[in-house]
Amino acid sequence: MILFVLICMLFNISGAQDIRTVSDVSVQEGKSIIIPCWYNHMHVNNVKYLSTGDHWALSKYVEFSDGRNKHKTVSISDNKTSNVLIINMRDIQRRQSGTYWCAIDAPKSLRKSFNLKVTAGISGLYVEDQMLTGFEAGSVTISCHYHLPRKFGIKWCKLGGKCVEEARGTLDGASVEISNDHGVVIVSMSGLKMENTGWYWCSVKELQMPVHIAVSARIETTTTLETTSNQPVSTRSVKSTGTFTSAQTPRSSDGRPLSWLIVLAIVIVSCCAVTVILLCKIKQMQPGNTSVKKLRASDTERTDVDIYERHQAQATPRDDEVIYSTVSPRHL
Repeated sequence: MILFVLICMLFNISGAQDIRTVSDVSVQEGKSIIIPCWYNHMHVNNVKYLSTGDHWALSKYVEFSDGRNKHKTVSISDNKTSNVLIINMRDIQRRQSGTYWCAIDAPKSLRKSFNLKVTAGISGLYVEDQMLTGFEAGSVTISCHYHLPRKFGIKWCKLGGKCVEEARGTLDGASVEISNDHGVVIVSMSGLKMENTGWYWCSVKELQMPVHIAVSARIETTTTLETTSNQPVSTRSVKSTGTFTSAQTPRSSDGRPLSWLIVLAIVIVSCCAVTVILLCKIKQMQPGNTSVKKLRASDTERTDVDIYERHQAQATPRDDEVIYSTVSPRHL
């Protein structure tokens, strides 16, 4: 029995420096969690996998990075750029509590274990979102909520790197401030740089919670004001501290800026012209309009002439309709 324990301990030590991850995580039943496992760049082309079991020698395979197994709620992906094996566990159930192993398929066994505790209620340590974003020279704030009887062992670490355990410190050139307020550890990183992109974890007591921070380049736009005179051209730069949307001035086919005032003037003149035409049409159709009266009088006179001419034509007999007769007086 003692020999078996020594062998297991030897297996656990093997590859510990080649793979690094969190040691203990807690998650509420039905929730999801992402576990990152950093590995040495020498093993970038090796197949990685996840197994579960109290002892490495007796552990069972869960998922492989080459898609060999297809687990329903557990998936892993190998980010060879950052040398991180990412484990995504969804809809976690109580029966999934236990010890898991991040491992590398190599002639020499390389692995690192972490313990997963699934709780029926709120977990001991959690964050609202494990995936955060920030901008270069900006800042990002992480809130780690904990439900533990004692609050000690508070620190902020970079996966595979150093840790900050004091109220203030630095990580890869970024300033770090840590505060503790009513069950929430607030970590603020400012003066972010592109190299600060990566996986971190906050720790309270024996629990850790991984958090990924993606730092994006600051968006910068330059607006040039063009003039036709000999006055100097002014240029101004706009820098963003967050998400920035830039709207450029519309230009014509020859590259000249099209003033929005000209467009607005054209629209106003067109609207006025249409309004005037409509008013004229409405005025002509009004009952009291003189032109309408003259038109109606002309139509009436023309109608009377037509009636008179038809009457005269009917009253005057044609030659072929006249009967001539001679009356001779009769003497009695």
